[in-house]
Amino acid sequence: MKKHFSLFLFFVLNFYFSQQTEGLRIIKAKYDIQIQNIENSYTDALSKAPSRKRVNKITSIKDKEINAIKFLRNNEYLEELVKINETYRLSHSSSSSSSGDSEKFENSTSPKHPKGSDFFKKEISDNFFSDAIKGRNRIECRIYFTVEKDGSLTSVKNSGDNENFNRQAELAVLLTQEKWEPVIRNGQPERAYMSFPVALNFD
Repeated sequence: MKKHFSLFLFFVLNFYFSQQTEGLRIIKAKYDIQIQNIENSYTDALSKAPSRKRVNKITSIKDKEINAIKFLRNNEYLEELVKINETYRLSHSSSSSSSGDSEKFENSTSPKHPKGSDFFKKEISDNFFSDAIKGRNRIECRIYFTVEKDGSLTSVKNSGDNENFNRQAELAVLLTQEKWEPVIRNGQPERAYMSFPVALNFD
């Protein structure tokens, strides 16, 4: 019974990971529509503005409205992130299938992003909501995540001193769109553990 329970729990957790990531994308889509509606509502006014000064004023008003929407979206993201992290904790406490970051994959491929590392870095940069971060000089953290056998990303964690920055970095990874190409060892996909640094410089 215990074995079946563990397998069922593992299946439910994997399904929940997928649903939670999809939940973030639903939130993103909802607010993207609102942002686009604001952009559209100002298009006519900007095209008919009689002077550069008037254009700047209209643009400033539009940007404030969009930024307010982005803060609302970020608040929903953070609420969803709490749920995701609770599921990760349950997974780690209930399953022994995970291993440490130091696992070696000898005679195997490495996990790869299908569009390359530069695309992945740009996507994270685009997803990162820096307006939610306050600080001085430089803030950084290290992000850890698992590339599952199907190429999906799970167990996104962080190590850094600024919790707000850490959470935004986690969100930026979870909001990426593409599945990875997993590790292949002896012709079979394997789970892999990866990490990379994220930093934000204040001028």
